[in-house]
Amino acid sequence: MTTLLLNGSWELSNARTGERYQASVPGFVQKDLMEQGILANEYDTLFEPKIEWIEFDDWTYAREFTLGEDELSRDAIELVLEGVDTYAEVSLNGQTLGATENMFIAYRFNIKGIAQAQNKLSVRIASPTKTLKEKEAAFGEPLNLWNGIPARLFGRKAQYGYGWDWGAKVVTVGIHKPVSIEAYDVVRTDSLGYAITHLTDRKAIVNASFKVSAAGTEAVEAALRYRIFDGDTIVAERSERVSLDPGTGTYEAALEISQPKRWYPLGHGEQPLYRLEASVLDEGGEAVATMSRAVGLRDIRIDMPYDKQGRKFIIQVNGIPVLCKGINWIPLKLFPNLDTKEEYEVEIERIAAANMNMIRVWGGGTYENHDFFDACDRLGIMVWQDFMFACGDYPDDDAFSALVRKEADYVISEFGSHPSIVLWCGNNENQIFVERSRARRLHGFGEKLYFEVLHDACAADTLRPYWPSSPYSLTFDHTKLEGNYGDLHSWFVWGQTHPYEEYREVNGRFLSEFGMQSYPSNYLLNQVDPNATLRDPKLDAMQKAPNGIQRLFYYTVGDYKLPASKEQFVYVNQLLQANALRLGVEHWVSRMPDTSGALIWQWSDLWPSISWALVDYAKVHKPSYFYMKRSFQSPNAYAKITPGQDEAELYLIHDHGDFEGRIVVEFYDLDTDSVVQSVVNEVQVTGHRSTRIGTFSVAGFDASKTIVCVSLYQGETALIVNTYLLGKPHQLALKPAAVQVEQETLANGDTRFTLTTDTFAKDAGLVDLPGTLSDNYFDLRAGEKREIVLKGGLPEGAKVKVVCLNEVKTLDYV
Repeated sequence: MTTLLLNGSWELSNARTGERYQASVPGFVQKDLMEQGILANEYDTLFEPKIEWIEFDDWTYAREFTLGEDELSRDAIELVLEGVDTYAEVSLNGQTLGATENMFIAYRFNIKGIAQAQNKLSVRIASPTKTLKEKEAAFGEPLNLWNGIPARLFGRKAQYGYGWDWGAKVVTVGIHKPVSIEAYDVVRTDSLGYAITHLTDRKAIVNASFKVSAAGTEAVEAALRYRIFDGDTIVAERSERVSLDPGTGTYEAALEISQPKRWYPLGHGEQPLYRLEASVLDEGGEAVATMSRAVGLRDIRIDMPYDKQGRKFIIQVNGIPVLCKGINWIPLKLFPNLDTKEEYEVEIERIAAANMNMIRVWGGGTYENHDFFDACDRLGIMVWQDFMFACGDYPDDDAFSALVRKEADYVISEFGSHPSIVLWCGNNENQIFVERSRARRLHGFGEKLYFEVLHDACAADTLRPYWPSSPYSLTFDHTKLEGNYGDLHSWFVWGQTHPYEEYREVNGRFLSEFGMQSYPSNYLLNQVDPNATLRDPKLDAMQKAPNGIQRLFYYTVGDYKLPASKEQFVYVNQLLQANALRLGVEHWVSRMPDTSGALIWQWSDLWPSISWALVDYAKVHKPSYFYMKRSFQSPNAYAKITPGQDEAELYLIHDHGDFEGRIVVEFYDLDTDSVVQSVVNEVQVTGHRSTRIGTFSVAGFDASKTIVCVSLYQGETALIVNTYLLGKPHQLALKPAAVQVEQETLANGDTRFTLTTDTFAKDAGLVDLPGTLSDNYFDLRAGEKREIVLKGGLPEGAKVKVVCLNEVKTLDYV
């Protein structure tokens, strides 16, 4: 087969104005016009009404291409559009080939007999908003939703484009994935996948299957060969002769691997990947068509044993109960699926570096590219993969259900070989809409999609389970949010403005969403406007959550005195986010296995946003990232201290397995900069879980002058030191601290910073520094040295600036 890529420069024209532009494929109309200076970009945070006209116009992408005799003489010639956003009519040389109606799937058109030596390809994309509103009107029943417009529910298009409570409204139009011509003789292969029908330490049986499309009009004799490689070594092989009838057929074979290597999540073992190869051979034994896929051998189960509270929700991998620690993932940019392999790898390596082992791909975005899943496969990051439905009623008429089934079959076939995907989930937060609409309808809107269409499609995939909704509480006649069953999105904190201390009253079985907002870095705010106040319209526009600014101030002044400058307010506001997330995470992790998952909303921002993200749009990691890195470390030791109570609880986190060592609890006095009391606990525990070790007394210690330090040792090695307060940060009587920093360039090009202080420094670190940092925002004792390693050199425009809570100047009346 020969492949001609048609990516690159295309001509773009507007049907209403007749204006012509240059466009890139893959790409989007808005992105191209922003880069050409025709439209305002996202750093003009008031840009939404300035670019809205794009979504109401029709646009045509066109280009010419040449085919040689080698392509034209082939048995089959096909045009492949891997992704079009969204409603397009495709024409070649003036002849209509067909239409697209789903941005999440690929389209293939037979162009044999239409293609010539010189060709003109045209993709006319209709206004998505006009098209969707027509579909809404034809449906005839009102649909409810959160975020965006009701018409969005009728399209198989990235839902976040119509605006979310963390994202700008950019209703994308474009050809966002590669376009190519494929020309071949006799056969083409497709949809290579596998099932694991047997897996023990002695052997694994892998059932491989793939589709073969025969181009001719008569049956063809051929040989099919299946091989599994471990590196360059063939560990399993099978061949057979078959008769390939015209059209497309599915073929399969069982292959046996001796002494198989299992794939494990990060922290529980290695991530070996085999390579499955399926080929069609000619009479001489040469491969005329070949496909390959990575194979990870693992067994995934959701274990839900009954207990006094209800039922647990534990994801088991190879029989091991796994504590799922991680984040929720939205697209990295306003423009989906344009991310590079390098961009994915940087993000997922940073997630793994934070001791996280799971990403939940949220259902209002897009199915990410193979490079995303490849990185997760390699690093042992489990993926909870939502189907792309979020926050609303969805139509479930026959035509829409058929479109969804086609999408599900495509997604499962295209991405299902990745071992990192451990769960398919039907939607994000739609159970409540199903239940509400059942009050006036026999079946709730979308009920058929999640409990029949997607369920049936996923039943064919034996590599992972299906979960109908997130959250889903195993109830169907009414929605409950108490968290005794299934997974839980906990939004009483922030969403209903409850104090974040109430996280300790939430005993969900698997926290698949929760979060606390904060401002992005001053580094990013200055890119928007260095002179803007926090109530400037440009910064206000970055806040999309209802009453978000008020909530930010409410939570921040609960923990801190009001700083006297914008820069320092942003610093303490980010610390507030870290405090809240830490309290929730450590509570839920300490409950393992009664709670077995804590996935933070959200990983990153896709525009200059005030949001729940751990990483802002400038790739500055907030303090919460480093707090979570420490809290998610395993093994670990936590203290649960409740202001006003004399006894604190002590927990050992050993979700990676058995542990023997000691926990040392020290009381550090801020007046004298010394340890005034210490308690040693010898510990020996078994299993993959958390264990309550006991209690220790905090009676008689002054909350304004005491830091509680909890250290975990294995032998003489200190694995981690966690520090806790007896009250709120605003109560601390911190002395002025002279934090010093030394900088040096390492042999590998990285940059090392060494921080020291003359007195205890609270939350010391390097502020507004984008990039990959090994550590940051930690408590530093007098005379202690802590190192921060920055991958590579300082980013352009970045400055080294040390910050600590001791040096924050506050308004004198608070």
